[in-house]
This record gives sequence, C-alpha cells and structure tokens, in this order.
Amino acid sequence: MEQIQLIALDMDGTTLRPDLSLSKQTIETIQQVVARGVAVTICTGRTLDELKWELSELPFVPYVITGNGSAAWRTADQQSLYEDALTVEETNKILNILKPYDMRIEIYHGGKVYIEQHVYDDIEHYGATAFPDFIRETRTTVPDIYAFYESLQQPIDKFNLFFKTPAERQTAWDACAAAGYNVTSSFLQNMEVNSKTANKGNALKHLAQVLNIPNRAVMAVGDQLNDVSMLTYAGIPVAMGNAVPEVKDLAVYITKSNAEDGVAFALDHYVLGGA
Repeated sequence: MEQIQLIALDMDGTTLRPDLSLSKQTIETIQQVVARGVAVTICTGRTLDELKWELSELPFVPYVITGNGSAAWRTADQQSLYEDALTVEETNKILNILKPYDMRIEIYHGGKVYIEQHVYDDIEHYGATAFPDFIRETRTTVPDIYAFYESLQQPIDKFNLFFKTPAERQTAWDACAAAGYNVTSSFLQNMEVNSKTANKGNALKHLAQVLNIPNRAVMAVGDQLNDVSMLTYAGIPVAMGNAVPEVKDLAVYITKSNAEDGVAFALDHYVLGGA
C-alpha cells in the first residue's frame, strides 16, 4: 500500500462526536499523525465561522476545505488556496427556485453564514432541533435574505437549506439538480447547493496537486452523501461505522462510529500502526 501523505477528515458525524465535541483521543491521534509528517485537512460543509472552536482545538492541522469544497484554506493565516463559488447569476437563479417556500435559507459567503432574522428568532421551527445554540452562535442575521443578496451581488460559497416537508425538499432538489447545480445533503432534513463543479472531491484533488501528492497516497474519512466525492477521489476511502450505506459501499475500510472515536481508530490503523 502507498504510504499515506494526506488525510481528509469530515467533521460532523465523523471527527466530531455526536454531541459535536472533540475527544481527547481524537485530538491526540491527529496531532501524532501530523507529527509523522502527514498533511491533514478538515473537509467539511461548514465555513470558517462555524469552525472557530474546532480549529482552536486542532491548531496543528494545516489545511481546511470548507463549504463542501467551495474553498480551501491554509489555517495558519487563512490564506485562500482554492475557490469554486456560485456565480451571481447562479445564486439568483437558485433564490428564484426557493421563493415559493417558507423555509430556512442560509447563504455562505466570506467565511460567514447569513440567515434571515425571523428565521433565526424561531430557529427550532426552521429545522434546528438538535443544536440550536450552535446555530445561534455561528450565524449572522439580516432582515431579509432576498434583499440582502440583491444588495450583495457577489459569488457565494453555497446554500444550506432546510425545508419543512420532504416533498418540498424533493421538488426543490429536482429543480436545482435539473439546472446542473451540485446538490447534496449532510443529514436528512437539509439540502446543500454548490456550483456545478464544487464538491469535496474536487477541492481535495486540488489541494493534493498543490502539495504534489498522488491520489493513491490520499486517505479520506466520512459518513454522509456530501463525502462521496472525496471518498471516490481518495486512494484509501474510509467510512465511519455510522456512515450511510452509499459511503460504506465505497470504503476499503469501515472504522468505528463517531461515538467510539472512529477517526482515531482509523488513523491508528493506517498511520500509527497500532491496530
């Protein structure tokens, strides 16, 4: 097997425990891997404002891929290494698709997440039933999301969307997919829309090329549908024990669940040689 030179780690459902915490074992194991000279990148649907605590706990991780692959950064100075954003025209088209729905629209732009004030004020009603405090701490409110973007008129990283019914989500999903956008999900109630070429796999490929690392020396660990592209690219795709079937089908190895520190277990198995 090719010696691993780069490891991509999804966050929610993977590196983070079910309560969104980082275990001591996981932190220490990642640090040991980096000390071995292996590059590690977080590869997440989140943006920088949603990663402040995690990055403070993992200061030795040199890279982060955000927004499902819409951007890649060097963590030491938040230097942008790669960008694949939705254009102004594309963003306006997607907003037109969403207009019929009473829903939670989140716009990811410039490392921040923008959300409408009335949605923020009733966040549980708009889908944030699991971790409402996390949402409140990481969102920037605007009076009206449509007026906000009409004024902004700049490329954005992605949309993060929460529908009230599965039928509404499916209708909007089909419309966005038919228009050619990259549509995925990180859990059952949401829908995430990126540019036609933005995904975790493409961003990971770009980072690997910058570092002159072949894909056969890349390991990726994930659990959800938005991880499929990076697992497909990586020479060593690893699924969490709690992963959806589509992810497990791609994996050469299935580690323990995120409740059991599965990332630490996989890194120990493949890099540190403990298993």
